[in-house]
Amino acid sequence: MGGIVLIEPKQEADLIYARLAEWFTAQWHCQYRIDVVNDQYGQTFNFFMNIQRQHHRARSIPLHTLRTTDLAVLEQVIRALQQQTQLSLNFVNFGRVRWPVSQRWIH
Repeated sequence: MGGIVLIEPKQEADLIYARLAEWFTAQWHCQYRIDVVNDQYGQTFNFFMNIQRQHHRARSIPLHTLRTTDLAVLEQVIRALQQQTQLSLNFVNFGRVRWPVSQRWIH
C-alpha cells in the first residue's frame, strides 16, 4: 500500500507555524529559535521550538516531522516558513551541504 507521498511545502509550513504560534509569547529576556534537525537514521527532518528564558533551562518543543530526505522540499518549506516568521533558524546535523536551488551553504 506504500505509495508516493507528495509533500506540499506551503501546507507543511502553515502547520509548523500554527504549532509555533501556540508556544510563542513575547516575553522579556526570552530567546526563541527554530531548530531544524536532519535525522539521518529516521530519514526525516524534525522541527523544534527552542525557548530559553533568562535564568531558566532551555526547552525544546517538537513541532513537526517532515518525512522526506529531499533537500529541495525542505528548502521550499523553509522559505515558506520564513515568510511567516522572523525567528532564527538553527540547522543541526547537516554537515557541509548546500541548498539545491540557491546553492548557499546550509548553516
